[in-house]
Amino acid sequence: MQGNSYQRGLVALKDGKVQLAKELFTVSNDSGAKNQLARLEKRKSEQMISACIITKNNQATIEECLASLYKYNVEIVIADTGSTDKTVELAQQFTDKVYHFDWIDDFAAARNFAASKASFDYILSLDSDEYLVGGSEQALINFFKNQDTSKAVGLYKVVNILSKGKKQSQIMNDVIRLYDRRFCKYYYRVHEQVCSLADESTSLVVHALNIRAIHHGYQDEQTLRKKGQRNVRLLLEQLKENSNRSYFIYQLAKSYYILKNYHQSFEYFAQFFAQQKNYRIQWVRDAIDAYIKLCIKTKNYAKALECVKLCQDQCQDSFDMLCIFAIVYVFNDDDEQAITSLKKALAINPSDMGTFGWSKKKVYQELAQVYERQGKWVLAQDMLANANDETLQLKLNQHLTMIVLADDETDKLTACLQSLAVLKANYLIIVKETNPKTIGLARQYSKDVYHFSGRAADLGNYCLTKLKTDYGLIVHANEKLLGADLDVLKQITSKKAGIVGRVRIMVPTKDDELGRQTHNLRLLVKSYSKFNGPNLGDITSKKSKWLLRQVELPLILAKNLAYEEYYQSELTKQTHLEASLKEKASPIGWYELAESYYYLGNYVAASQAYFKFLSGPLDLSKEETLTAVTNLISALIEEKDYQRALEVVNTFKSYYQELSDFQFAAGRAYMNLARFSEALLAFESAQRLANSDSIGINTYLSYYQQGVIYEVLGKKQRAIGAYRLAGKYKLAQAGIKRLLAKK
Repeated sequence: MQGNSYQRGLVALKDGKVQLAKELFTVSNDSGAKNQLARLEKRKSEQMISACIITKNNQATIEECLASLYKYNVEIVIADTGSTDKTVELAQQFTDKVYHFDWIDDFAAARNFAASKASFDYILSLDSDEYLVGGSEQALINFFKNQDTSKAVGLYKVVNILSKGKKQSQIMNDVIRLYDRRFCKYYYRVHEQVCSLADESTSLVVHALNIRAIHHGYQDEQTLRKKGQRNVRLLLEQLKENSNRSYFIYQLAKSYYILKNYHQSFEYFAQFFAQQKNYRIQWVRDAIDAYIKLCIKTKNYAKALECVKLCQDQCQDSFDMLCIFAIVYVFNDDDEQAITSLKKALAINPSDMGTFGWSKKKVYQELAQVYERQGKWVLAQDMLANANDETLQLKLNQHLTMIVLADDETDKLTACLQSLAVLKANYLIIVKETNPKTIGLARQYSKDVYHFSGRAADLGNYCLTKLKTDYGLIVHANEKLLGADLDVLKQITSKKAGIVGRVRIMVPTKDDELGRQTHNLRLLVKSYSKFNGPNLGDITSKKSKWLLRQVELPLILAKNLAYEEYYQSELTKQTHLEASLKEKASPIGWYELAESYYYLGNYVAASQAYFKFLSGPLDLSKEETLTAVTNLISALIEEKDYQRALEVVNTFKSYYQELSDFQFAAGRAYMNLARFSEALLAFESAQRLANSDSIGINTYLSYYQQGVIYEVLGKKQRAIGAYRLAGKYKLAQAGIKRLLAKK
């Protein structure tokens, strides 16, 4: 048995269990035992520092904690506050200086008790659920020998490992843990601090050591709650003694946050910020971090932003603070400020993980996410590359490319590209001018940026030569995405097929509360499509035997133009279309020209162009044909050519009578010819069918027209009823007011 004692002693020593090793070597008859005892005595004689630890029921962590101290050759002093598990038994294997301390709800008292039992004045304080890594024994000795310990204290980082399920995160804190007990001691019942023995308010010089403590914190909800409730009780008692100490007010606010008592937490944080104006102190920055987390947790993003504005001038030197501020900017939809803040943080260039868990890698990831939201794929990919993590990849639609056509409209191009970011598709940006600013901006979003200076008739097919995916969706830089069904769009573009896609485009209107939308062919498939001339809506099949099928895309664009801008752009468009049609007749060209005339109020020219379009080969199933018919009827009515409008109704009635748009247009034609019975039936049909893209035609516009007819016929109550069904439509409201005013 004694022969085994020596070997067991060596094993114990390897684990840092010095006291157990001594006991085993003492009873051993092995010749090597005396040498080991002599070595241990020599180590003890060289000790200068006492590691003081308070503990209670920490059998799961105390061995790792004490074993980590062996390399630093410090005396170990334990103050146990009432363990009922094996904590004391395990601690006694490492040191013979294990003491009992009666718990009096005062952490500072317990730490000072442990320090009072130390053999040395130089104190290293540690928690029993921490273990030290890095640095060396000499680094600790050098601190105490080279610093004026009457004024200086030592700091090291505590890395808090937080785990929940399979998830693990790290938060880092700077803590003061090295001091000379002749000049300093711990103060305060909870969240105790090392302060000057002579005057706790005296500022001390803080020296950072290259040592870390790894801390496995409280994880389960029940333990966290118990700790929080205990801390609230102790802090309230402490505040009775130090009512104006902002430090305790902050800790109380944080404890209420942990307990999910957010109302109380906000109240104490308000008191804290009313008192504390120096935001350069580390623990104050801890408070800022905690308050911002509270704001984000409770979705009080505006309050978080107010805090940033209050503190930011004093925190420009802090890597972590700048990162935290950036997150606040993100939640307040200010990506540009977030980018600025994150770039400032990178300029500080931290050597490793920041105080609040931030790192350079995390900053690059956050920047990538901001750029990704903006659709700046090139910048996002650059940031992910800087993060040096191959698992981080930008995932874009591999089948679809947004073909964006730009002139010198830099501001509108930005709005366009950022609105399209939600589609997660690559951009092919064609710049038709040579403005370096526009080209430079475009290259933040895509590597596929080209300058086009050829003929307008060649633009479409030029885009096809640069297209790298199966599908391309044409968007002009003066348009923005209003909405899209991403899943349906992905299904449409996931298989290569001979299709072209139509999208809705909202355009600005003058003095029209309804607004207006057009339909354009914008989606093309590279293998099947080509363009005929300058009109980018004139997409046809590459080969006559291939038929292109039209589909309606679940996607709405809007012209990002004021009405005046739109008006001028349409005049320019008309000039180009007129010249093109003189050179070569094109049905789609006549349609585009008619639409432009119509919506700018040139009804005579619109009627002529619509007749040109409708006189050619027609596909009655196409949306363009229906639109041409209904708009032609309206244009003729505006010209007061009611008889020709009726002729158009009769020509197409058999085919379109089951469509709300046609019934509404027919109703207007009948009404203007005083054929009121037919008009009422047409407007009622428009409501009943309810298959128009315009909600108004399905509902309130049709009700309003019925009201007008009833009013003309002198049927006051029926007119008021129809007007009321038209809801908040202004003309209907005016009709009700007018009729009620009549006696």
